[in-house]
Amino acid sequence: MIHTPDRWLSKAGLASRREVLEWISAGRLTLKARPVVFDRPVSSPGSRPECMILPPFFLDGQPLVPPPPLLLALNKPRGILVTRTDPRGRPVIGDLIRAGPWGAPGYGSIRPIGRLDQASAGLILLTNFPELFSDFLDPSSRVLRIYRVQISPVLRGEHQTLFFSGRAGEAPGYGKIEVFPERRSLRSEWIHVCLSEGRNREIRNFLAWYGYQVLHLIRLSFGPYALGEIPPGTISDISDRAGEAGVRWVTWRRAE
Repeated sequence: MIHTPDRWLSKAGLASRREVLEWISAGRLTLKARPVVFDRPVSSPGSRPECMILPPFFLDGQPLVPPPPLLLALNKPRGILVTRTDPRGRPVIGDLIRAGPWGAPGYGSIRPIGRLDQASAGLILLTNFPELFSDFLDPSSRVLRIYRVQISPVLRGEHQTLFFSGRAGEAPGYGKIEVFPERRSLRSEWIHVCLSEGRNREIRNFLAWYGYQVLHLIRLSFGPYALGEIPPGTISDISDRAGEAGVRWVTWRRAE
C-alpha cells in the first residue's frame, strides 16, 4: 500500500494532513533516518484494509505509534469553538480534550465529527480516526439530528401547520425539517427540530427565513448517539459504540 506521508499519518489517527505538512516543512518528520519529502509516496508492504502497517516515521526523533481508536461524546457549552486551537485565544474544544485523559500524546489527534457553531451547545462527536466516519457525515446517508431550540417570537398561527408538516424547509431551499412544539412563554417558545441534511447554519437560516430569531440551540442527538445526562463541558468515551455509526475499527501497528 502506498500513500504520501500526510495521508499515512492522518489515516493512522496521529495528526491532520495540515499538521503533517507543517512538521515536514520544519524538518521535524523523518522516515527512519531520512528527511521526509511531502509529496513523495511511502510504501508499506503487508498493509491490508483490515490491518494497516504504519511506516516507521519519527517526529523529533521519537517513533510515531498509531493510537487506540476513540469515539467520544462531548456536551459542548455555548461559546466554545469547535476546533483544537484558536490563534485569537478564544475557548475551544481542544482545551476540554487537553484537560482530560485524552489529552495525552498516546491518543493521537482527536478531531470533531461535524460542527456546531460557537453560539450553539450540545452533542459533538470526537474521534482520532475521522476518515472512518465519512459515510456517517455524508448528507446522502440521511443521518437524523435532533435539536432543542428556543425561538422568538412564539410560533405564529399561520406557520404552525406548515412547520408541523415537515415541509417548512422547502421554501428556503432545504430538505425535510420536522418541528415539534415543547413549551412557550409570552415572548419565546421552545421547539424540537429534526433534520438529516446538517448543512451549515441550517436551523438558524431556515428559521430566519420565516422571521424567527434563535435564542438558544442545543443538539440533543446525532444519529444513534444522544446527549443524555452528559454534563456541559464533559467528555464521555463511547468507543465501543462505533458500530452503531456503521464504523468498524481498523487494526494498526507500526512497522519495525
